[in-house]
This record gives sequence, C-alpha cells and structure tokens, in this order.
Amino acid sequence: MTWTPKEGSEPDERPIVLITDRRRWTIGLIPGVLSILLLSAFFLAHVPAVLLILPLLVIVAGARYGGGGQSGYYEVREDGSLGDFLGRRIPPVLRDMRRVKS
Repeated sequence: MTWTPKEGSEPDERPIVLITDRRRWTIGLIPGVLSILLLSAFFLAHVPAVLLILPLLVIVAGARYGGGGQSGYYEVREDGSLGDFLGRRIPPVLRDMRRVKS
C-alpha cells in the first residue's frame, strides 16, 4: 500500500509505502494454526496445564517470525527506491496523507 502527501503539503514530504513479506507471513502462520489445533486437542484431552504452554510458545514464535524480516513502513525516494525505514507500527504522519491504489 502506498500513501502520498495531500495537495498543499510541504514539498519535502515523501510518499510512504508498506512492505510485507507474504512468504514469511505464511511460514509463520502454518505453525500457529497447527498449534491452535494441538492446543484444542490438549484442552479436550484434559492434559495438565503445564503442557498447554508449549503450543502457546509455538504460536508466539510463529507470530514473531511472520511479522519479522524487512516488513514495515518505508519512505519512497524520488527515484522510486525505498528510503528510510519508519518502523513496523503505523507512522502518525499517515493521517495527513491519502492512500493511492497501487
């Protein structure tokens, strides 16, 4: 997704783009879904509570892996290449920009 500065904004404002890694997200999702199924099976089998922690740890690890890598918000340079990394969270400056269909 891409956001551009609104009309009448400062000339030094750069467009912002959200970069995601779908392959990494999918790889992180697979163990998460399997762990949810395992967690449900453990719960239904009345397994001791200590064993319920293992699938939860796998879910957290999969989510951290899926959200990792080079994913996040970047400024776009004038030549069209990626500029500065703005972080994984939504930058506050997006409220002052408009989203462009890419």
